[in-house]
Formats: sequence, structure tokens, C-alpha cells
Amino acid sequence: MIRGRCHCGAQRFSAPAPDSVTECDCSICSRRGGLWAYYDPAEVTLETTPETLAAYQWGDRMMTFHHCQTCGCSVFNDAPAWTREDGVDMPARIILNARLFEDFDLAAAPVRRIDGRSPPPLAS
Repeated sequence: MIRGRCHCGAQRFSAPAPDSVTECDCSICSRRGGLWAYYDPAEVTLETTPETLAAYQWGDRMMTFHHCQTCGCSVFNDAPAWTREDGVDMPARIILNARLFEDFDLAAAPVRRIDGRSPPPLAS
């Protein structure tokens, strides 16, 4: 297990070390600047300070973005289970900002890049 925290320490978490991290270039991820590690919610322990944890949703509201109101760090996102247009079931996820991991060599982690700016292809 690795631990992570925001800059001021008000928001903390622990989870298994990720095999890779994800960089997304969608409008919000590119502005937040995170590298993301995806987890089943049962794998993550969140130790947050609710009075200083802010939530934001936009667009289809399929994901909630959480940041610390004290230091401003993007801490995690959560996404409910959903079914894609092609019928594939997507599980619920907690997405941690890997830039907040402590004692983890982020430079050695493989980076998966997601094209979040392009519209999805039309169904055929």
C-alpha cells in the first residue's frame, strides 16, 4: 500500500501501488494537471476532512472531481458504474491523483495517454 496526501495534509488516502498512470487531455484533466491512478472503490481508503473537501461536476455529471479547499490540490475523482453506448458495463471507480503519492517513483510508472478532447466515434 502507498499513501498520498494533498499539500496541506487535510486530505489523505491509501491504495495499492498502480501498475501505470493515466494522462488525459480532456478540458478538465488538462487544466487540473493530474496523473491518474484508477481503482475499484474497495481498494482505496480515503481519510478526508469533509469541511475542506470541495466537489465539482460538469457536463454529463458522470464524474465528481474533489479538491482540497485549503491548499487547492486535486485529490481524487469518483465515477459511478455505467453502461457505455456500445453496451459495455463500466465499473465504479475512484481515481486518485498519482502526483500526490508519497514514496512512489512516478517517473518510473508507465503513462497511458487518453484522447479526451476528441469526440467519441459515431456508432456504426
